[in-house]
Amino acid sequence: MEMDPTSLSPFEPPTLDEWRRAVDAVLAKGQDLTPEQLAQAFERRLTTTTYDGISVQPLYMPSDAPELVDSWPGSSPFLRGSSAPGGIVDGWEVRQRVLVTGDGTGIGEVARGELERGTTGLWLDLTAANTVDVDTLDRALEGVFLELVPISLSAGGRGVAAAHALMGLWERRGHGAEEIRGRLGLDPVAAILARGGQRADLDSAYDEIVEVVATCRDRWPGVRSLLADATVWHGAGASDTEQLAIGVASILETLRRLDAAGTAPRDALGQIELRLAAGPDQFLTIATIRAARLIWARLAEVFGVDAAQGAPRIHAVTADAMFTQYDPWVNMLRSTVACFAAGVGGADAVTVTPHDALGTQGRGSELGRRMARNTQAVLLDESHLARVLDPAGGSWYVERLTRSVAEVAWATLTAIEAEGGFAAGVVSGALAARCAASWQRRRHDVATRRSPITGVSEFPNIDDQITVAAAASSEDHSVEDLEIPALVTHRYAEDFEALRRAGDDHLRRHGARPEMVLVGVGTPADHTARVTFAKNLFEAGGLSTRLVELSSDSGSWPDVLARSEIGSRLVCVCSSDQRYSEVGVDAVRAVSAAGATRVYLAGRPAGVTTDLDNAGVDEFVALGIDAVEVLSRALVAAGVDLDVEGAAR
Repeated sequence: MEMDPTSLSPFEPPTLDEWRRAVDAVLAKGQDLTPEQLAQAFERRLTTTTYDGISVQPLYMPSDAPELVDSWPGSSPFLRGSSAPGGIVDGWEVRQRVLVTGDGTGIGEVARGELERGTTGLWLDLTAANTVDVDTLDRALEGVFLELVPISLSAGGRGVAAAHALMGLWERRGHGAEEIRGRLGLDPVAAILARGGQRADLDSAYDEIVEVVATCRDRWPGVRSLLADATVWHGAGASDTEQLAIGVASILETLRRLDAAGTAPRDALGQIELRLAAGPDQFLTIATIRAARLIWARLAEVFGVDAAQGAPRIHAVTADAMFTQYDPWVNMLRSTVACFAAGVGGADAVTVTPHDALGTQGRGSELGRRMARNTQAVLLDESHLARVLDPAGGSWYVERLTRSVAEVAWATLTAIEAEGGFAAGVVSGALAARCAASWQRRRHDVATRRSPITGVSEFPNIDDQITVAAAASSEDHSVEDLEIPALVTHRYAEDFEALRRAGDDHLRRHGARPEMVLVGVGTPADHTARVTFAKNLFEAGGLSTRLVELSSDSGSWPDVLARSEIGSRLVCVCSSDQRYSEVGVDAVRAVSAAGATRVYLAGRPAGVTTDLDNAGVDEFVALGIDAVEVLSRALVAAGVDLDVEGAAR
């Protein structure tokens, strides 16, 4: 065979049509399917649709990628990055959160420890501090060289006070404007969404930031005073494009309000940082961050802002929604994927939440904080992730996904604007309703285990015990008759974890967990697959399991079941479809006769389902069931009180 001198392979590369014919042959499984049936099978088996309606294909070609934007890093539309050198010089900012409590005493030691071990920027969370003033910040930042470390703030409803305090601290320590960098974190709406409030509060919040923005513009040019925090919407259920669209809508609202107060968009846009949640979907996170820069560039163009003045600043935070209370070690893996994606996407600052933050009032244990820092350190210093400009750029898949995310987010943004804009959507509840609708779709996928959660809905450790720490806050949330209700946030695992907590509560009250007896019918080859399925399913709901085997060698089935004490127990019969067709009815009748309270059967065998149902099966459990509903019924049947705090729906 004559070899192509430009190729390392002696074979002709396959065409897309040849690949598709090969795939169709596998999908057909020897059947004579029509082109329409093959197309349906291809769509069902090999494509994925995101919560934003974006279709993800199994294979991408050059023709799938949009025409690449002709830009360099640091130039509009910023597809390749917000700055010319990207992270090549210093990497992204490793911004770790430090919780300030009391009057700030002792927090300086924590802050210095973070910096000594790899953190390059401090995020002071002042929501639990007794007071927010210069002295509190001075104690919290004792020994920290403020000219070397960018400080970012979050203080809930006391954000303006915190901003003045930090600026006062810079002046107290004699720092010049040219040496200070930082983020004051003023989001006029986020604090209201956290606790609820009145429409007048919204207007006041925008009025309060005007002076701070002007001061930063004139006195502290290296400081960004404003924040568009899209993570609060992501926590309420928003999809990736929705959190981006709502975040940009909030920027538009802020720009208009400041313009009316005398601060032109060209001055205000450079004062804003956009905060996005980095989730467990690696490519969607990469595409969302890249798309955010495209949309930001479009905003700058619309408002007539010079590209050099309007470069975006994006802060990525590992998504709170993906964290679990049970088996928190898996959170480290989720955070690693999210952090990697944020770095590849070109985030300017990244925060990794400690894997055990849910059990420590958000602080994280010493180990948790160390692993959060080291996740970033390994990616930056060992994997050299920031040493490549726009590492995902040029990928046909990433470029197509980036453009699709940008287009869908822009369409959502225009819809929000057509409905009256961001503030109107907050007051009317339209934005919260949009997020809630997306949450219900995701909730259904989690409940049916279409979106599995390792350690919770799949492969649970039934002996895992958790400590749930109450969130610490010094703010008053007891506001009645709210015009703007507090935004309800969610975690993907919350329904399954509510069931697990109910099981744990039953264990504490009665000394034993509710039990599901798994009756394996036939040989291990017959029942092992479905025993494993049933064990994972029921233990995900907080029920313990034990196996009883019924085979031709086990003796009299009634005797075996009597010795196994399955009376007044929940029982799940497990075997193969073939064995069900042969002895399934006999096994179900034997289990029912032994006094089982409720009988389940793993699988839905064709041809004998009706006979099994008539024999005494109360419920069939198989792939695609709403596991949360099935497990809720099982717990109730076992006498578990589901009215404990946080019980499942």
